[in-house]
Amino acid sequence: MKSLIFYILGFTLIFQGNLSAQENKKDSSAVAWEKVLKKEAELQSKEIKKDTVHYNLWWADELISFSSEYSKIEKSAKQILGEPNVMPTGGESKMAWAVREKRGEEIKGQGKIVVGLKNVGTVNQILVAESYHPGSIKSITLYGEKEEREIVYSQTPKSIEEDSRMLNIILDKPVSFKVVRLEIITDPHAVEGRNEIDAIGLSDATDTVYWQINHLPKMKFTDPPENLGKNINTAYDEIAPIISPDGKYLYFDRRFYSQNIGGENDKDDIWFSEMQDDSTWSEAVNIGAPLNNEYPNYIQAVTSDGNSVLLANEYLSDGEMSPGVSMSHKTKKGWSFPSIQKIEDFYNQSQYANYFITTDGQYLLMAIEKKDSYGELDIYVSKRINDNKWDIPINLGTQINTLGNDYSPFLAADGHSLYFSSEGHAGYGKADIFVSQRLDDSWQNWTKPENLGPVINTPGMDSKYNIPANGEYAYFSSTSNSIGKNDIFRIKLPKAVKPKPVVMVSGFVLSKKDSSALDARIIVEKLPEGEEVAIAHSNPQNGAFSIILQANQQYGFRGIALDYFEANKSLTIGEIDTYTEINNQNLYLSPIEVGQVVRLNNIFFETNKSVLKLESFPELDRTVKFLQANPKVEIEVLGHTDNVGSDEYNLNLSKARAASVRRYIQDKGIEENRVVSKGFGESQPQASNDTEEGRQINRRVEFRILKK
Repeated sequence: MKSLIFYILGFTLIFQGNLSAQENKKDSSAVAWEKVLKKEAELQSKEIKKDTVHYNLWWADELISFSSEYSKIEKSAKQILGEPNVMPTGGESKMAWAVREKRGEEIKGQGKIVVGLKNVGTVNQILVAESYHPGSIKSITLYGEKEEREIVYSQTPKSIEEDSRMLNIILDKPVSFKVVRLEIITDPHAVEGRNEIDAIGLSDATDTVYWQINHLPKMKFTDPPENLGKNINTAYDEIAPIISPDGKYLYFDRRFYSQNIGGENDKDDIWFSEMQDDSTWSEAVNIGAPLNNEYPNYIQAVTSDGNSVLLANEYLSDGEMSPGVSMSHKTKKGWSFPSIQKIEDFYNQSQYANYFITTDGQYLLMAIEKKDSYGELDIYVSKRINDNKWDIPINLGTQINTLGNDYSPFLAADGHSLYFSSEGHAGYGKADIFVSQRLDDSWQNWTKPENLGPVINTPGMDSKYNIPANGEYAYFSSTSNSIGKNDIFRIKLPKAVKPKPVVMVSGFVLSKKDSSALDARIIVEKLPEGEEVAIAHSNPQNGAFSIILQANQQYGFRGIALDYFEANKSLTIGEIDTYTEINNQNLYLSPIEVGQVVRLNNIFFETNKSVLKLESFPELDRTVKFLQANPKVEIEVLGHTDNVGSDEYNLNLSKARAASVRRYIQDKGIEENRVVSKGFGESQPQASNDTEEGRQINRRVEFRILKK
């Protein structure tokens, strides 16, 4: 058997706010969690927040020298750089600097570290985040550009009662020179237990600077978590819930269950449930082969149409699995055998990974470790090349990724709100869930990540946060108030913290000949540019599809199915302020047969003229490609109008417009004898001319197959 990737699940969002005091005493991380909650409450009561007290704060950003380090990564000297990762929670962490150890004890002799700071202004205060067993610092010295020197702290090291502290050294007067580096001398053996330093900073503040977790504003829940009930939850572990974008299907991982493919010894199988008309969930069902086998199986994401799923690991034809990612689609007989997704220049130096496909189907997010990773797992993005191939992964940069593990990415339907788990940003536990906003299309510019707060985040590892397109609920797993071990819960999201509203467009892809359901791809393009912005698949059993789109934009849709003409239509979406659904956007595809008539939906002319508009070109170019791919096909372009104006005027206008389309196709290299045109004026309406909607349907361009 090939080596498998075991994905970091973190047992999802484990709420432990109801743990008893006795249980909390047994868990040192829970104790630290309670302490930081109390500390934050005290800070809030004193109203000493960064947005109300204005000061500058500079954190060390260059490692110059050091005496020793615990390891090259965990507790390494570089972990001291940047803003605090461990504080204000504090506690033992791999994200803080500690000196080397021999046989489990810190080496003898003093510790020393020298760091650089850029663009420092007036210095009135020095901050040292002593995150674990504080009190070892002997001296702190500041240096200037011209080798100026000032000792700002000198003490006899000794243990103190606190488990961690932010050492604030407020000077009697500002430093007289421009500070460029700082030196700390420690005596590791002067305190009981390993001492760790999380960060070093300078400030122009003359009052004590308190370091707080960067919260998501207004993250206040009005309703408690809701257990999804016995149809989903059992006495066993139900973890890693993935909700479909339309909120109708819930996929999750059930562990060591008797009805797993491999029985009670089967660690992870995929199960799913469907929401009923009365808003209850159906009894969960094992998704079965080929998605489940004897090895660990996980769904990583569901596409916007609900008809495709992204799966952890590569499914091999011999029944084995290897590290990577795969995709499966619904067929008339069930889920397809997962197809391996090829990622250019892909490798992963970690045994762990996570993947996520964006709702537009254009990008693959992944948490992996590469040579250019800043720490351990970093989040990368890869752009789609074709159905099963993706471009070289690009690191999302230091605003998202840290020196620790950053993983479990989930990009909301708005395409901007990135939720992810991180050990490296300051939080409440081992790994917290954060949100950051994508600022442009480069995938390199992000807002500073904000912590989702202590209702979502716990002393443990929190991950697998995901929400449907309407943004109503967040889904997670928890042991708090569970039926058995981990259960699946959801919690209603406050309006203030929902992602930006989007539009869910849905319909059916059907045969124009007999209205049968078609297995089709739906391509969405932004008009007039013709840029592909989304892709979906219809359900081959009923032809249903759905696509999530952004507001205030004109789109063109294409339905593509084997042995059928492409069907096209356009849709303009205006401004919205809430989640919106647009239904019945059906696509009818005509079989490729002599006599069949195909409507060209995205053809636009200047008012009362036969001059083609720019946004018509993508549709016409596809017609050219069809004729190039089928060199024996001959067509007749048909022009139609509504009944506004005289019969003669409308007949001439329809002839001129059909001729404009014919000339465009011929100018692209299609032989003249393969394309003719004809105008019918208002004589062949398809709807009533009494309404503007009907008149718009009647104003159309079609083509008829003359020869195949």
